[in-house]
Amino acid sequence: MRKFALAATAVAALSVGLQTPAFAAAPDAPTDLKISMVDLHVNLTWKDDNAKNVIYVEKEGEAPYLLTTLAETAPNEFSTPAFRIKESDKTRMIVKSEVGGELSEGAVSDWFDTHRPAAPALQDANLAANLTTSLSWTLGPVADSTPNDPLDLPGNGDVFASVDLPGTNAYTQDFDAGTTSGVVPAQARPAAIKLRAMNEWGVGPWGTKIVRLGTLGAGITVPASAVYGARLGIKSTLDLFTSEGREERASGIKVELQARAKAADAWKTYGRYAGNTTTAFDTGMAAQGNRQYRLLVPARKVVSGNVIVLTPATSTSAKSSQTFIKFVSAGFTPSSVKPGANVDFSAKIQPGATISGNLQATDGKSWYNVTSAPFKNGSLLKHGGAGPDKGTYRYRIILPSIVVNGLALSATTSSTFTLTVR
Repeated sequence: MRKFALAATAVAALSVGLQTPAFAAAPDAPTDLKISMVDLHVNLTWKDDNAKNVIYVEKEGEAPYLLTTLAETAPNEFSTPAFRIKESDKTRMIVKSEVGGELSEGAVSDWFDTHRPAAPALQDANLAANLTTSLSWTLGPVADSTPNDPLDLPGNGDVFASVDLPGTNAYTQDFDAGTTSGVVPAQARPAAIKLRAMNEWGVGPWGTKIVRLGTLGAGITVPASAVYGARLGIKSTLDLFTSEGREERASGIKVELQARAKAADAWKTYGRYAGNTTTAFDTGMAAQGNRQYRLLVPARKVVSGNVIVLTPATSTSAKSSQTFIKFVSAGFTPSSVKPGANVDFSAKIQPGATISGNLQATDGKSWYNVTSAPFKNGSLLKHGGAGPDKGTYRYRIILPSIVVNGLALSATTSSTFTLTVR
């Protein structure tokens, strides 16, 4: 017993002056952790002993990552925009207390998903006369891998349109939540419209179908004149751009040739054609009188694969062309006679109008009137006789302008014809 007491005393004496190792206790874990979604922010509240707090985000199957640290003087609450949290099937928040470098066990929230919305599916697009673009789409439901979690919000997300404009410019159009159609204001062209959706967690993928707002330019060449009834050889051209700096090759583009008698009149369509962007194409029509002409290109919509191309109506400037009376025939019968012989003077014109002109002859220096040239229903016949002097004489017929079926035909001079007196 004594021997044991001595040993115990010795141990006690030996231990005097030695420092006992300190093992600090971990702080208590936060309690009453609550999580909610307010104004597109994830909000956390909890209770603790006024300790410093460390907040983590944990995706199922992965190690938690640090989101932020709060001083012990900060209130027991935290808020972060929802889009800052990475997308996942299952995520939860963890709050720990920290005292003297020691971390508590974590208070954990319920699991929740952070899925972005699906891609909108563009259904249709149309261009209005005021150059606004109407769109319609469908938007599928957001994936939900944690049904009824505390952060679920109703709806499939909000759709918006992004418009790529010429150069580096862009425009964004937001649509009302829950809608499946909307209108994009008139934009500079060529432009491309794409749809995307966003929710509290961020933006989803782009829709695969796009709208291209193109420009379709037109040109026209019109002969300055033609005779009545002849085909007016009008040529037209088209230039199509659906993206900046790249001209499209296209065919089968509907165009209309329009005409009017004068600037105060309304345009009327006289011919419909299929044009192309690679070569000049014929858009001619019969000359019926003095007119102005233009090429009208109606608004165009082409759906090909995942692209809807919309181009507004356009037209060329007005080009004028004169129409002259057509002389079908004019001359003497016979055209070669003896002095004083009988001779007939005849002519036919189109249109078959009743009009009076003049037969003229020339002395080689100027033209002078010989006799009247009256046409009835487009025909003229006069009887006469040749003069006494031999020679070959040159004649022509001049006609004033007339109006036929509301269209003016310009004053017309026939080709020269001859009478030979031998």
